[in-house]
Amino acid sequence: MEQNNTLNHKLPSDLKKILGDFNWEIVTIGCSKTEVYKLVKDNETLYLKINRPLSEFTLEKEKEILEWLDDRLPVPNMRYFCNYKREEFLLLSEIEGKVSYETTSESEKRTHISILAEGLKTIHSIDFSKCPVDNTPDNLINIAKSRMDRGLIDSKKFDERWIVNTPEELFDKILENKPERYDIVFCHGDYCLPNILIKDGKLSGFVDWSYGGLNDRYFDLVAVAWSIGYNFGQQWVKYFFEDYGLKDIDWEKFKFFQMLNAFFPLSYLD
Repeated sequence: MEQNNTLNHKLPSDLKKILGDFNWEIVTIGCSKTEVYKLVKDNETLYLKINRPLSEFTLEKEKEILEWLDDRLPVPNMRYFCNYKREEFLLLSEIEGKVSYETTSESEKRTHISILAEGLKTIHSIDFSKCPVDNTPDNLINIAKSRMDRGLIDSKKFDERWIVNTPEELFDKILENKPERYDIVFCHGDYCLPNILIKDGKLSGFVDWSYGGLNDRYFDLVAVAWSIGYNFGQQWVKYFFEDYGLKDIDWEKFKFFQMLNAFFPLSYLD
């Protein structure tokens, strides 16, 4: 790792002072447009996120959620945040562990599936009465329409199920398939395997909370089912549902959130 002198010029002056002696390494895991850097000095490791916000999902929202989650869940500590020259800077403590998709055996995959299920049950069981962020489906539908009207939805990025649809056609299907009622809980919002960390066979923490807030539990279930299928294979998804305790899956509701998620790409700040 080397000091990132090329980046140093755009940092706020007070952040430069904080990070003056750290060595830098760019983090390439994930699909986000947000820049992420691993910073190391002596025995301390921090992570710096830099984002130019173009949507409602921002590092400032992640900051809000992390502050609210303090002492509720194993999440990073927020060390610094500011908006500077139309960019957000968020400095976080490290959570030790490996990302949950890193496995060396079938038995370890099974263990990680169980940890993922227990972790999501824990998140969904939190008292959300004072949660500061409302990502409930009706709000997300309004945001999706706003993004579509502004031309921010690229149908070429839809998966194969929706690729033949224009954003307008898929949005109409979302409205047609809207559930009559929601099961609102506190949600991670991007519950994918790169965002869950495991150490010594146990959950060590959750990261990337920009989509966190009030939502229907199916929003997280759709995300993790996709991520397990992508990383481990579709045959592993059933074990997650078993461990989570989801016996009677509402597949129509599942499809609704799959379509809605197409307007909110996972692991992606835009």
